[in-house]
Amino acid sequence: MAKTLLSMHDLGRRALGCHNVQDIAINRVTDERAENNWSLCVLSAGAADANTAARAALYVQSVLRRDYDLMTD
Repeated sequence: MAKTLLSMHDLGRRALGCHNVQDIAINRVTDERAENNWSLCVLSAGAADANTAARAALYVQSVLRRDYDLMTD
């Protein structure tokens, strides 16, 4: 099944589900051997616990990577 292509902005909106996390970054992966063309990291945990936010980001990344790829420019 083909993955849906999303812009960096739209992918970030889907990933930022925790209302306490203030900011995330979607990073483009350019290694052609990589299974996915993007990664996610928490920039600011805000009121959320930083360790919990980091673990949640890894989970959200794994779930979203099943269905979405980042659009190329």
